[in-house]
Amino acid sequence: MKPYLCSKPKRSVAGFTLIEVLVVIIIIGILFAIAAPGWEAFLSRQRISSGREQVLQVLRQAQSEARTTRTPRVVVFDVNPPNGIPRVAYARFSSASAYPVPINSVSNWKSLGSDIPSNALRMRTNTTANQIVFDGKGAVALPTSLVNVPANQFAALPNSSEQGFAVTVSSGRVPPAQTDTRRCVIVQTLLGSIRLAEGANCP
Repeated sequence: MKPYLCSKPKRSVAGFTLIEVLVVIIIIGILFAIAAPGWEAFLSRQRISSGREQVLQVLRQAQSEARTTRTPRVVVFDVNPPNGIPRVAYARFSSASAYPVPINSVSNWKSLGSDIPSNALRMRTNTTANQIVFDGKGAVALPTSLVNVPANQFAALPNSSEQGFAVTVSSGRVPPAQTDTRRCVIVQTLLGSIRLAEGANCP
């Protein structure tokens, strides 16, 4: 009878070799390099859409407040802010107000987006003043609807053309000529109707 031999249990060698770890790191790097541009484009589109929604909300709030209080409201767009983040605000407008309203006289600014990098968004309007006035009925103000305001002050406001007053939000890191990142809000008529557009349909 053979004596019972006690054999030591074999220790399993667990883990990865250095080559395996390097291969995995290289694969992850390649996948990240492929996915990163798409992720950045997705974030950019989200910022642009969010910025346009903010512009739309401010325009509607100003319009609604003008109707409720029966006093004009001016919406001011700061397209070249010092911190590189476009902003918008609205304020009461009277016949004694200067037009365009000085940017430094407006206090209730709302920046487009939150926690976004500087120059990530670009905003522009199709007027030289970057402002629009709603009268006490919520319609686009004309010189005849505001007492004692000279007509030449409103030369930059939209007329009855199809274009209307447009605010376009786009990526700050894409050339302006590229239209696929544009989103805009258009005050279409003098009565104040507002519509949304994107891409080549934005000015």
